[in-house]
Amino acid sequence: MFAINNTGIRSRLVGGALTTVLLIAGAGCGRAGPPAGHVTDDTLRVGFGLTSGQSPEAGIQQVANNIALEGLIAYGRDGRPQPWLAEKWSSSPDGLTWRIQLRRNVKFHNGTPLDAHVVKDILARQLPRQMGPAFDDIDRIATPSDYEVDVLLKRPTAFLSEALDVQVSIGEQRIGTGPFVIERTPEGLIQMAGNSSYYVQKPFIRKIEFRPYASVRSAWADLLRGEVDMLYDVGVDALDSLKPSSETAVFTFIRPYTYEVTLNIEKPQLRDSRVRRALNAAINREQLVADVLQGHGVPADGPLSPQHWAYDTSLPRFRFEPTVLGGKQPLRFTCLLLDSSHERIGLLVQQQLQAVGVEMALERVSVDEGLERLASGNFDAFLSDAIRGPTMVRPFLFWHSGSPYNWGKFHSASVDAGLDAIRESRTDGDYKRGVAALQKAIVDDPPAIFLAWSERARAVSTRFEVPAEAGRDILSTLRLWKPVAEPRLAKAN
Repeated sequence: MFAINNTGIRSRLVGGALTTVLLIAGAGCGRAGPPAGHVTDDTLRVGFGLTSGQSPEAGIQQVANNIALEGLIAYGRDGRPQPWLAEKWSSSPDGLTWRIQLRRNVKFHNGTPLDAHVVKDILARQLPRQMGPAFDDIDRIATPSDYEVDVLLKRPTAFLSEALDVQVSIGEQRIGTGPFVIERTPEGLIQMAGNSSYYVQKPFIRKIEFRPYASVRSAWADLLRGEVDMLYDVGVDALDSLKPSSETAVFTFIRPYTYEVTLNIEKPQLRDSRVRRALNAAINREQLVADVLQGHGVPADGPLSPQHWAYDTSLPRFRFEPTVLGGKQPLRFTCLLLDSSHERIGLLVQQQLQAVGVEMALERVSVDEGLERLASGNFDAFLSDAIRGPTMVRPFLFWHSGSPYNWGKFHSASVDAGLDAIRESRTDGDYKRGVAALQKAIVDDPPAIFLAWSERARAVSTRFEVPAEAGRDILSTLRLWKPVAEPRLAKAN
C-alpha cells in the first residue's frame, strides 16, 4: 500500500522577539590549543551579546527552547526532508494517507515516552499554525500502532511533509526530547544540563550556561579572555572589525531568512503593482550585501533561496534597473523598524529609493507597538528579517491571500495559483513548475521589497572541538562538541 519516501538522509518572522510570533560554511581561524591558564571542563559558557531589540530573558529562552526541542522531520538547506524523531515516512499511491514511523526509544525530559498518541495530539495542536489554510487538506489523524501515526488527507498536499518540523513538546513548560534539558538556577536564570538519557548518545557537554551582554564587543572581549566559550551571534556587521584570535574559530551559515520591506497593499500609494516593481528595481542588492552586510549575505532576487533544490537561474528575477518614478507628487511612505540592528539596512534602502524620487521615512517602534500595528493594518511598510525557508510552506503562510500572516493584505490570483500548484504537487517536476509560476508571479506583482538572505556568525573557543558541516548551523551538532583536554593535563593522565 505504501511507497517509501527515500528523499535522503533543519528555523522561525522578524528577528528577535518577533520570531516567536510566527518561527556551515566554516570560515574560522585555524585550530589551536585551549587558552593559556584556562581550566578545561565540560561546561559550555555562552555569551549572548544582544544584537537585536529583544530582552536578554526572551532571547535566551528562545535559544534554549530551540536546543531542547526537536522536530519530527528536519530540513536541509536545500529544503529536502531528513529523519529526526520520525525515523521514516511513506505515502499511499493516491497520496491520501501519510504514515509517520517514530523512533522507539525516545523519552521526554520528564521520562514520558514519545509515542504515536502523544504525537497525534501535538500535530492536532500545531499543524493548523504550521500549515495555515493548507490544514484544510487534512481529514483526520490516526494511530494504527504505538509508534505509527497516519495522517489522512482530503486531497494530496506537499505542505504536510513541509510542516513536520513542528517542535515536539508536552506540558505548559514545553518539555522536549533534545540532548539538553532546560533548568533554572536559584536566581531564576536559564541554564541547560546534558540529557543523560538522550536516545542517540549522552552529550559530551555536561552543562550550558548563558551570560547576557549589553553588546557583542563586550561578549567578544570575554571570549578572548576565556571567560566565555562561545559567542552565540557575533553580528555580521561587527564580524570583520573584531580582532581575530588563534584561540577562537568563527563559523558562518546562510539562514532561511530574508531582509525585506513588507508593503501594505491597502495603502493607495502602494496598491499599483507597477509601483512595487519599480521599488524593487531601485534596489542594488549587491551593494547592500557588500556595504551594509560586509559581504555576509546573499542578494534576494526572488522568493526562493538559491540553496533550494528547485531554484532555477533561468527564472525571472529582480534586477537593479532604477527608473525615476514620475507623477505630480513624489511617492511617500513610512517604514517601521522593530529592531534597531536593522537601521543601517533601512538607511541604505532609503537612500536608494530617494535616488528614484521615492521618500521612505523610517519610524522606530517597540516590538509590542509594532505587533499591534501590524495586526491592525496601521502601517505602510515594515522592515524585517523574515523566515522564508527552507521550505515553500513558509512563503505560503505570508503571501497567499487567505493566509494568517498576510499582514500586508496582499492578494494576487497568479501568486495564489503558484503557491497552490506547489501545495498540490505530487512529483518533483510538478513542484518545480509551481515554483516557476510563483517566481514569475512574485516578480510581476511583488508583495515586498526583497533585499538579501541573511547570514549568521558564531564564534567558539578552540577549547572545544566542534564538528562543522558546510552551510549548516553548528548548533545542530552541539551534542557532539567535545572539550579539548589541556596538554598538561593529558600528559598527567
